Amino acid sequence: MTINELDIGWAATENQRRYLRWELLACDEVRGVFHTDLKSTLAVLYDGDRFDFGAWARSLASTHKQGAPS
Repeated sequence: MTINELDIGWAATENQRRYLRWELLACDEVRGVFHTDLKSTLAVLYDGDRFDFGAWARSLASTHKQGAPS
């Protein structure tokens, strides 16, 4: 299990934050999510290694850019 930082700066609108919330809830590997001192960063307790987390985090941003709700 790893603790990772997730950049959520792209989630500026309510719909984007809702999309992010559902993606975090739907991911079986996400065990916990915590606020950090930075407004655009979450700490994520992830049941996997950093490489897997990085791939998952990139998929969030790329899905959003490719037409997820804005």
